[in-house]
Amino acid sequence: MSKTQVPVFKNSNDLYEAIGFPHRSHIPNFDIHAIDELEPSSSRCMPPYRQDFFQIALLTYVGNSRLNINTDWLELGEHPLWFTVPGQVVSWVRDEKIAGFNITFKKEFLMQVIPNLIEDFPFLKMSENQVLMMTKDELNSLLFDAKRMISVFQNPHPYQEKMLEGMLVSILYYCKAIFERHKTTENSLSRGQVITQKFENLVEKMYIDTKNVSDYADVLNITPSYLTTMIKQQTGKSAKDIIQERLLLESKSLLKFSDLDIAEIGYRLNFQEPTHFTRFFKKLSGTTPNRFRQEGL
Repeated sequence: MSKTQVPVFKNSNDLYEAIGFPHRSHIPNFDIHAIDELEPSSSRCMPPYRQDFFQIALLTYVGNSRLNINTDWLELGEHPLWFTVPGQVVSWVRDEKIAGFNITFKKEFLMQVIPNLIEDFPFLKMSENQVLMMTKDELNSLLFDAKRMISVFQNPHPYQEKMLEGMLVSILYYCKAIFERHKTTENSLSRGQVITQKFENLVEKMYIDTKNVSDYADVLNITPSYLTTMIKQQTGKSAKDIIQERLLLESKSLLKFSDLDIAEIGYRLNFQEPTHFTRFFKKLSGTTPNRFRQEGL
């Protein structure tokens, strides 16, 4: 597949058609299916694509399956819970015996009950770890919920969509509890940790618009020097380093998965001149954008 053919799937049914999976959802903006149903008709390897919907994959068997998000191969342990969010570049290889459940939804499905989806469920941010390892008890609890959800999905009912809506919210809150087990809650964080967390969230929103540490400090209502000190203490990196690392990640994604020329990528990332982008990329990666693209680094 050439770079110009990296597709964007608007909904889960479009993705299923692309991979040869005969299952189709009859409910707009929502679907659930058992992952072992992918055999034998569906592709076992999917080249890069983007999707305009959220995905929760609850796995009971991984085997040799592999998941790549934004050019990074993610570590899949024994009982992984993974999330895919709109805008990410995704590719995967699946083991023929992979098992578990796959839930997909668009934010519109929950709009009436959860209008601020990302604020309520921060593990759905692009900046967060996309794979969480579950305990056996957590796995069993989510499996119970997923099986109930499958039963409701497969049996028409006057309140089917409302029931599924409530079940999905329940699953998302359970996922949030797992997420918070993996991360220290903000109440127990030091001031430096709180500032670092807020700064990293801001970087996700602002890294293309501004590369200036002072702009982030203004939003956080602190001085640039204090921000730099706090970030250095918490991460061992400077605030500028973190902004540039996020910019480099997006640069690599565009070079690898698009047919935009180097100048267009530079302008898209808000560099005033293509030469500025080339210098930036070489300084951080040790190679030029052209060489990175040509050698598939």
